[in-house]
Amino acid sequence: MQEPMPDSLTQAGLGTLAAALRRRLKYVVASRLTPYDLTLQQFWVILVLLEKGPSSLHPLAQQVWMDDPTASRVVKAMVERGLLRTQPDPKHGRRILISLAPTALPLALELQGLAAELKAGLVVGLSPEQQTVVRRGLLAMIANLEGMQTGVPSPNSGQEAAAS
Repeated sequence: MQEPMPDSLTQAGLGTLAAALRRRLKYVVASRLTPYDLTLQQFWVILVLLEKGPSSLHPLAQQVWMDDPTASRVVKAMVERGLLRTQPDPKHGRRILISLAPTALPLALELQGLAAELKAGLVVGLSPEQQTVVRRGLLAMIANLEGMQTGVPSPNSGQEAAAS
């Protein structure tokens, strides 16, 4: 059942607020990426590879919340642009390692700074304690949704029902 649209976000339910946050975050990040001619997905791939180092496709896809076919298309486009390079994994004959192209390192470092700025801007006005409460709530909501998807209830679902 769809939640009715509120007159304002101050009256919105948590699902609507989560959706509004996601839409606005995507819009802000995408608008900041315009000068770089990068998609959101390409941005996250660059940041993950900068932070974690070379990766095969499946772990990279998981870290940037993409399915493998989408990640494969994103990586292919980035290799064609010269942002990434691929090479055989010396530890596994059939696996390919994906890494930043050496020429993309200055861009990656600049994007890392942009990401830090965006993360800081997202929590302006929230105390560390408030950030912890929001984080716990969002993680609980994600776990609840995963439980609904798999049919396995969240371990805390009974506690929340008893508390309400």
